[in-house]
Amino acid sequence: MATPTAKPTTPPVDTKTQTLQNLGGVLAGLGIDLSNLPVPGSGAQTPPKAPKSGVYTRTYTTTNVPAKTSLQDSINNIFQKYYGRDANQNELATWLPTLEKQYTNKSGKTQSNVKETYKNGQLISTEYLTADNADPKIWLDTNIKNQLGSGMQKINTLNIPEGPSGKYFVGIKNLAASNGLMLSDSAATSYANGIVSGKMDENTVYNTLRESAANAFPSLGDKIKAGIDLKTLADPYIQSMSNILEVPDTGIDLFDPKIRGALSFTLPDGKVGTKSIYDFEKELRQDPRWQYTNNARQQASSVATTVLKDFGFMG
Repeated sequence: MATPTAKPTTPPVDTKTQTLQNLGGVLAGLGIDLSNLPVPGSGAQTPPKAPKSGVYTRTYTTTNVPAKTSLQDSINNIFQKYYGRDANQNELATWLPTLEKQYTNKSGKTQSNVKETYKNGQLISTEYLTADNADPKIWLDTNIKNQLGSGMQKINTLNIPEGPSGKYFVGIKNLAASNGLMLSDSAATSYANGIVSGKMDENTVYNTLRESAANAFPSLGDKIKAGIDLKTLADPYIQSMSNILEVPDTGIDLFDPKIRGALSFTLPDGKVGTKSIYDFEKELRQDPRWQYTNNARQQASSVATTVLKDFGFMG
């Protein structure tokens, strides 16, 4: 009697694996790839769950991209930072498609790199990074800041740039005027935009203006560089001029020829210094405007009285 041949045993089918394979075939036909999912028993581990304590971050790729409204909000946030307002329709028409394009990969398909952050097991934030894994806020900040640095902005009716640049524009113009410098609006705007866009340091701009003033008024240069405005140093001359010529001190500035001449005066030895207050006031009394002042009339009356007394016409 022949010994029966042992039939090979078929290993039991892992139903989970079979189900996953069947599901993968169906989804593959729909263009969805599950090949990266771990196969039970293969040694691969499933992504860890967010721990119940501490902060945990997980990233994955998706074809979903942020909604237009979300992208528009991001654009407006950066415009508020650099221009003090939301982007207008023309600006949105430029920046929105440009930002959307950042969510297209090299093969021309939409792609987001999603970054989820969990704290103590709870999802607290979800970020949709671009196809190049860049933060859209940083991308926008860099590019809009560069646009601002190139001078692309609106100017209001007072010729002041919009947004934060306007604050620096006013400060720079005031500093220049307070130190006897005539600075054009375009130069002040360039400085202001440079500060806001990060291309220039605020202190460097202010120090540059002070150095220019120090060179124009060398005898006062050290004090100007130390932070004392030329207008403060000139105040004694301004007050003397106001009193002697009887004009408001608010109407006298550092661009008045007499004030500038007193602050940058060539001394007998050839060096540049400042005129003494005594010499300055004596010069003012030779100004044609002085003869029409009450000071001049009183002085003339006093002289006439003295002459009459000397000749015995007055007791």
